[in-house]
Amino acid sequence: MVGVLALIVLALLVAGGIALANFLGSLGTSDAGTPPAAPMSTGASSATPTSTAPAAQAPLPAAAPSGVCNEAGIKVSAAVDKTQYAAGVDPKLTLRVTNTGKAPCNINVGTSQMEFKVTSGEDIVFNSRDCQADSTNLVKSLQPGASETASFTWKRNRSAAGCAKVTASPGPGTYVFMATLGKWSSGKTVFALQ
Repeated sequence: MVGVLALIVLALLVAGGIALANFLGSLGTSDAGTPPAAPMSTGASSATPTSTAPAAQAPLPAAAPSGVCNEAGIKVSAAVDKTQYAAGVDPKLTLRVTNTGKAPCNINVGTSQMEFKVTSGEDIVFNSRDCQADSTNLVKSLQPGASETASFTWKRNRSAAGCAKVTASPGPGTYVFMATLGKWSSGKTVFALQ
């Protein structure tokens, strides 16, 4: 009698296990009877997925650039429109940032990052940050070989930290212009005022 009861219990356990396996297996399919989509491969394989995507599925995003931005390839230069300025002619100062690397770089080229500085020897004659009021951020994707420029007409005036009032004006002589964009700075560009 005990042996018969053990066989019945064993048969019930096997039947219950089969029913449970069938139930769990049905959870792996969607209501439409199609299996869930297989995960996309991150490798460089060109094989197509084995499952068919539903017609209403959104298009896949474009592949990210394969290169990584090399910040050492970001170069800032300073230029003037003339090397000598007659009396009454204001210099046009230009900041240029160029991506000399092989991958796109996202660079903040807003006025919050710019500095136009004019010096004469050790004397800082003018700094655009001294009286900057409304600085802005502007992030751009700079493609390899591409440049962005910003120009500023210097009115031959002096400036001081905190926009303190300055009455003296720079006179004739040799001056140096340097441009800065964030952590990148240009070399020195020399010009003369008459």
